[in-house]
Amino acid sequence: MAAKPGLVGRDRETTQLAGALTSAANGDGHLVVATGGLGAGKTALLTTARELAARQGFTVLAARGSYLERELPFGVVSRLFVCVQPGEDVQHLPRIAAALGQSDSLAEPGPVTLPELHVLHRALARMAAQRPVAVVVDDAQWADQPSLQWLSTLPHRIEHLPVLAVAGIGAGEVCTGPQTLEELLAAAAKEIRLDELEFAASRALIENELGQQVNDEFVALCRAEAGGNPLLLLSLLRAYSDHVVGLTAPALLPTVNVRLRRLAPHAPDALHALAVLGGEVTLPRVAELIGTEPCELAGTIAALHRMGLLSADGALVHPLVRNTLREELTITERQDLHSAAARLLTETGASAEAVAEHLVETRPLNEEWATEVLVSAAGRARARNRVVDAVRYLRRAMDEPGSGVLLAELGEVESYVDVAAAVDHLGEADPAHPALPGLLAHLGEEPEFEPDAIGDPDVVPATPVDFEPYLRAISLLRQRGELTAAYARADRALTIARRWQHRPCVAAALTVRSACLRDLGRLAGAEADAREALATLESCGAARVSTPIFAALTELALALLEMGDVEMASGVFDVVPGEVPDLFGAPRLLAARGRVRIAAERRKDGVRDLLDCGERLRARGYDSTSWRLPLGGEHLAAEELLARATSAVLPLAAALREQGVLKGVEGVALLQESVDLLAGTGALLERARSHFALGRALHLAGRVKPARAELRTAVDLADDCGVEELAEEIRQELAAGPAGLTESERRVAALAAEGKMNREIAAALFVQLRTVEIHLTKVYRKLGIDGRDQLAPALRLAS
Repeated sequence: MAAKPGLVGRDRETTQLAGALTSAANGDGHLVVATGGLGAGKTALLTTARELAARQGFTVLAARGSYLERELPFGVVSRLFVCVQPGEDVQHLPRIAAALGQSDSLAEPGPVTLPELHVLHRALARMAAQRPVAVVVDDAQWADQPSLQWLSTLPHRIEHLPVLAVAGIGAGEVCTGPQTLEELLAAAAKEIRLDELEFAASRALIENELGQQVNDEFVALCRAEAGGNPLLLLSLLRAYSDHVVGLTAPALLPTVNVRLRRLAPHAPDALHALAVLGGEVTLPRVAELIGTEPCELAGTIAALHRMGLLSADGALVHPLVRNTLREELTITERQDLHSAAARLLTETGASAEAVAEHLVETRPLNEEWATEVLVSAAGRARARNRVVDAVRYLRRAMDEPGSGVLLAELGEVESYVDVAAAVDHLGEADPAHPALPGLLAHLGEEPEFEPDAIGDPDVVPATPVDFEPYLRAISLLRQRGELTAAYARADRALTIARRWQHRPCVAAALTVRSACLRDLGRLAGAEADAREALATLESCGAARVSTPIFAALTELALALLEMGDVEMASGVFDVVPGEVPDLFGAPRLLAARGRVRIAAERRKDGVRDLLDCGERLRARGYDSTSWRLPLGGEHLAAEELLARATSAVLPLAAALREQGVLKGVEGVALLQESVDLLAGTGALLERARSHFALGRALHLAGRVKPARAELRTAVDLADDCGVEELAEEIRQELAAGPAGLTESERRVAALAAEGKMNREIAAALFVQLRTVEIHLTKVYRKLGIDGRDQLAPALRLAS
């Protein structure tokens, strides 16, 4: 039998029922009570009890209490015994006869009598004498008083009979006989409480409903919205399209509303008020909001808590229920509730932020107190670095009286999260506002001259205005080769910007930290920071053609290029116009795009980008390092001179390395200087490249041992950076053997060192004599020796 959705995760409860049935079949009759709040799966569990009993050969008597028939005497009993003949003695009890359909008259109200109970107990006993009996009553809280009284006396009459009685009780529901229901609970041998499904059971229900496997994150999201309540989870999943958070489930409303109205006339209003009030829940506030007395409301609140809808502090437990109830209200009804709540909370001394949360949901009140509350709330939110909330409050305040003076304040707060809106409002309030130039740069509009103020890298920026000079100071540290210090300060800048929640500053810090990570050879981190910077800039409305976007794109492309992913690096520039606008960030972007294009075998386009970069820099009256390197040739000497003049360590080391590679054996001194410059910088990838180049040059010079030492250092550094292509290239150089000998050259040299003649070597290796001669010539050159007599010591020295 397939498990019912409401029973997923209820294995323990089902096992308890199966055990109770086995005991009853052996003559140990007793009563089991199953209790659960709204949607806990009580009815599904009792349905399973009926099915289990029927499969074990029980006679099943099943009925369900009806709220509408709770005044009908013996209504539940009549449904239980509808197909059963209780015996002749029923004729002497007119009310029982009427209830069981053996009389044309209706059962009359009145206290239940002992003979009536006795007749029903005797009827049940006669049935049990034939075969075991299961009595299953769902929603017993709505059973009529006589039937409920019969149920409460049942445990004492069946304890030695093969009878199992199972009663389901809805927690928190209205009851026709509270005292009798308590008697029933007290008489039960076992109470099964249907609590929320655990995580694994919730996953099973979700996968059963969706027909596919889901991950832990999705299960956690569903539980956050609907808890482990089966009904709520199923309602959530049936409303699910592509997201879970914030969903509503209108199908819940008929069930919830009918239960609420049964509790009390004011119960629906109370729950709507609780959905609106949120965290500012107190009994007097809710009572005043819906126009009732706290003493009348207290019982309703307690019942809602027992139903599983409210937490111990009176707040709605599940976001799904709260969202659904709020959505049921019209816009006007919601606004009226929020407006009333705002006034009430103000009068009762609630915090400005609590009141403001309601004011932002209302239409303008045209009252000055609302402006004061919203401005105060915005100030408190800013002090706590809750910038998004501050923007919401100030924007709402602009709709109230006396808000004209708030324009500049609104623009300043918006500059943290919404650049375009900040520019509009600051420009209107104060066209000379100091924050405007930096904001305009995010929109692709820049002043004529680039700011050149440089801050102190050891002084933490106090405001966003101080941020850009601080980042320039970090760039100077990078230029001098103080990479670890530069990274530490970039990381500190990011922490500060995130604490401020200033998105432009966060993006700028991420971009600079990406550059620092790239310098250090931590390429995966560099890529991640650059991507996050782009996402952050997009979230605050930065234009795609702007210096901050260009800077982040540059770092992303360079990180990908260093990792060897030329194709993906090329794709980074797809969003950039072919003719790059003349912004401050354009030269660096052109330099990066030029490098990528050359690597992608588009040398002509790449050279054009690099030369364009140089022309733009000269037009601004200054120059920069690194853009000349990919051009090679005579450009390398100019790059070296500029790098020495500006103390740019990494560009200088790179320029020396490129010149050294071009000069071959004669470039060893340049390559050694490159290695020495980088030794204390922490620039792992650049160090790997320079050690590799030096190792190759030393091989060519016949200095085998130091060559291999350099190559081993280079491969370790490349591995640390995760640059697999470079590491493999270095390994191939090492695998070539002493002085870069190939495997064939090494075999020929070894035989020659043993004294074998060329013809003997050719015969032993099955090659032509000419091949042996060519190999030996190369071996002599690589080992720096003149003849065969020097082979043995040279090979020993190189190994």
